[in-house]
Amino acid sequence: MGVLVDYFTVDSEQSARLALSGGPAALNLPYVDCKGWLDELDTLAAELSGRDLSEFGDSKAVVDDGESAGVELAAPETTAALAAVDDARLREYAEEELLDEFEVERITGLRDLAREAVRLNQGMYRWSCV
Repeated sequence: MGVLVDYFTVDSEQSARLALSGGPAALNLPYVDCKGWLDELDTLAAELSGRDLSEFGDSKAVVDDGESAGVELAAPETTAALAAVDDARLREYAEEELLDEFEVERITGLRDLAREAVRLNQGMYRWSCV
């Protein structure tokens, strides 16, 4: 069994906690479905931005159910770096990594979600479930 992962944005950790039981889709929150595809946002942000992974802070655990589901807040540096990636770099990265169209759409969706989080001064969160 794999890990199910969605990234989403909300206005507070309190709101993020509500996503624990069913994920962001159950709450009709803006999210990007990364199930079976991407687990760690900071690694992607480092690759896209050309920065070293050590430059990003750690994600912060917000809540977990003690068994299989949890919500984490991405480090603000990670969200900001991802939000700053332009379309040309996305295309370049897609070519370098030989990404399929659905992967390009997900990366673009994550970048756009990060931009929305920055614009609204919100956190970007990772919901995961085993």
